[in-house]
Amino acid sequence: MIDELLPGVLRMQVPLPKSPLKATNCYVVLDSERPLVIDTAFNRPECRDAFLGLLEEAGLRPDAVDFFVTHLHADHLGLASSFARNGTIIYFNEPDLPLARPSDAYWAWMGSVYESHGLPLSVSHEAMEKHPGRIYGPERDFPYTVVHDGQKLKKGSYTLRCVQTPGHTPGHMCLLIEEANVLFCGDHILGDITPNITMWVDMKDPLGSYITSLDMTSRLGLSRAFTGHRSAVDNVAKRIGELKEHHARRLQEVLAALADGEKDAATVTPRISWDLRYEKWDDVHPVQKLFATGEAIAHLQYLEARGSIASRAHNGRILYRLPGA
Repeated sequence: MIDELLPGVLRMQVPLPKSPLKATNCYVVLDSERPLVIDTAFNRPECRDAFLGLLEEAGLRPDAVDFFVTHLHADHLGLASSFARNGTIIYFNEPDLPLARPSDAYWAWMGSVYESHGLPLSVSHEAMEKHPGRIYGPERDFPYTVVHDGQKLKKGSYTLRCVQTPGHTPGHMCLLIEEANVLFCGDHILGDITPNITMWVDMKDPLGSYITSLDMTSRLGLSRAFTGHRSAVDNVAKRIGELKEHHARRLQEVLAALADGEKDAATVTPRISWDLRYEKWDDVHPVQKLFATGEAIAHLQYLEARGSIASRAHNGRILYRLPGA
């Protein structure tokens, strides 16, 4: 499906089979020389075929466009290098670059990190084996062109300014259409669902970074936000307020989970309200358990950074507690 959202700005919705996200919104800014495609989809045959079909419907060829990828997740980065040819530019942010195509050793190590937060090794191992970032990520390395906050690209009649919004990933990068005050926002802001804010080993406080990024985005006074999934956001200020309130409620749930004693993140996680289609926590798919536990860790780290809770290492696990407990 293709929609024209602004003159010369198209949205292509690429289906994501069996994913609760349903589709990735890929955008095209038309240009007489090389149009710019913002984000791709999973590196899997169904997504590749759909993406190529949509490009053709738009009258474009994959070897005649450049790409801007908002962040490292495979449902945005996965196909970009597959379509790149000599002369293709793929714009990408620097902090996410080391994780664009992680090694097998990285996935094994991350499994052990989650184990230290209480996730059983059998669960973390299966989750890493089936992680979409591992099985649907880029097929090859690529010499990405690094862009920085404030840098501007000119495409068609539009000036596109890079706006760095760390939180969802360490270097998540949006693009502001200056003439329309509209933001291509990847997964920084979503309208129908909340972006996953998870633990990153090289970020001490990812949720704090995310909230700071939301506040910065709020100051832009945007007219609209073109999201990475599902519907666009028309009232950006309202949605930012809702996202902040969502995390405030979750922080209270984390504090309540620690009220009766010290716990690791995997023990806190089932006590938080999740929008998951399972009756019992034991039935939750290992990948969903991993995502939920990662988000619980991010909230625990936020509280610890502000002195609301404390942590300690004990017998290979990281335990969290209320002060004085």
